[in-house]
Amino acid sequence: MDATLGFLMILISIIIILILPRFKVHIALAIMAGALFLLFALGAQWHNVLLDLTEWHSFWRIIVIVFLSLLIVALMEKIGYLNMMVRSVKALASSLGSALVSISAFIGLLPMPGGAYVSARLVDPLTKEMKLNPIEATSLNYWFRHLWEYWWPLYTGVIVASAILEVSIPDFVIHMFFLTILAVIGGYLFIYYPIMRKKNIKNIKIKKGKGIDFGKLLYSAWPIIAVMTLTLLGIPWVVNGKIVIQRVDLFYSLLVVDLLLIIFLLYRKKYKDTLYGLKFALKPTFLGVTFAALFMKIAVIETNSMNYTYHFFNLYGIPPFIVIIILPYLAGLMTGVTVAYVAATFPLLLPYIGSPPNFAAIALAYASGYAGHLSSPVHLCLVLSAQHFKADIYKVIKRVSPAIIFVIAIVLAIYLI
Repeated sequence: MDATLGFLMILISIIIILILPRFKVHIALAIMAGALFLLFALGAQWHNVLLDLTEWHSFWRIIVIVFLSLLIVALMEKIGYLNMMVRSVKALASSLGSALVSISAFIGLLPMPGGAYVSARLVDPLTKEMKLNPIEATSLNYWFRHLWEYWWPLYTGVIVASAILEVSIPDFVIHMFFLTILAVIGGYLFIYYPIMRKKNIKNIKIKKGKGIDFGKLLYSAWPIIAVMTLTLLGIPWVVNGKIVIQRVDLFYSLLVVDLLLIIFLLYRKKYKDTLYGLKFALKPTFLGVTFAALFMKIAVIETNSMNYTYHFFNLYGIPPFIVIIILPYLAGLMTGVTVAYVAATFPLLLPYIGSPPNFAAIALAYASGYAGHLSSPVHLCLVLSAQHFKADIYKVIKRVSPAIIFVIAIVLAIYLI
């Protein structure tokens, strides 16, 4: 198949995913339909697709991690940690709005699939107190949950990008940190401030509670802090007779903390609460969307979709900066996964990035892919948090788009200069 026809098939696949939900088709089914169209239209080795579907680390492990993430929130809710955490943050924050985005940003430090759903559950009482509509609540939570992934070394996309580009992690972090600053500014100017300016929010005063302090915040947040500590810092481990600090895989970090919470509930004979948590985390809606999104990633990779796009741009002599923007953006839009757009497109962009690497080009490529990631209807965080607040995902995308454009525009200006 030639590059032009292949690129057309990719666009049709995207259109399928965008259009079907407008006809009341569940987003998970729309994603599956788009993925299947891509597989049949571009052709794939079905044996490899089936192997990918049985793969533990990049497929079923992610689905189980989503289950464990949902479980930890449900169990924390039943124990009473969520309410205590929200009250504590409210007591420490200067306003309800700053409390909301602080909680979302805090959860963003933990790279769990669908993590914006975790923060959505946490900030839900605040959104109700502020009388936010579903679009406003989802947009604030969604945007500020995603401030750190540009450089935070716990995210797989950062690790993979640095390996492909042959750049050290510290160098990558130093040169990409400014993207988070741009995201904070863009989020404030185009999302936070316009919403907080509303009269019914502006006049709300925080009621400082007695006895609520930083200690209670740490106590109520210990399950999340424990997961972050185990995953980021690790635990002492003996290797060849020497004690080393070994990071714990996110899967095991979540599993250990979930088991501790379940033991705590069972010890208090809260059997119904434990069962509620398990039932909640096993909801087909959440896990079905996760399955569909991961299947779409398989379809993109197994059909070499990004190669068709790359050759299409070369065929028509598209300028380098447009290639650097569009290629990662499309990959991010189609997969909703950071590591997918990095792995699929960064090797193709090496001639444009140069050696030694042009960090302005790297920032433009990463920010563009992340823009597609944030705009993607298959992005787990967007789908799950929108479902929680009962918001239209396309209206949420429209709401955060000015902030996305702001970040890309500044990075493009830096690249061109």
